[in-house]
Amino acid sequence: MGAKSMMNMAVLMLLLGVTVVTAAMSHDYGDALTKSILFFEGQRSGKLPSNQRMNWRKDSALRDGSDIGVSGYVFPCIFKHAVHKFAQWFCMLDLQINI
Repeated sequence: MGAKSMMNMAVLMLLLGVTVVTAAMSHDYGDALTKSILFFEGQRSGKLPSNQRMNWRKDSALRDGSDIGVSGYVFPCIFKHAVHKFAQWFCMLDLQINI
C-alpha cells in the first residue's frame, strides 16, 4: 500500500471514529432503558403485582399446561435467568474493557 492510500485510510478511520462518537453522544440512553424496562414489564405473564404500571395488562397464563400436568412457568423462568446471566456477563465485560 502506498503512502497516499495509507493517509486516505487514516483520514477515513478518523472521520468514522468522530461520527460514531457524535452519534453515541446524541442518544438518550436513560430514556431508552426506561422504555425497554416498561416494554418487558408489559410482556410478563402469570400473576402480576398490584403495582403493575400497565393498567390494561391483567394476569395471564395462570393455568397453562395444567391440563397435561406441566407447569407453564418453567420456560419463562429459564429465559429470565438466561437473560439475567447474559446481562451480568455483558456488564462485567464492559467494566473490564473500560478499566
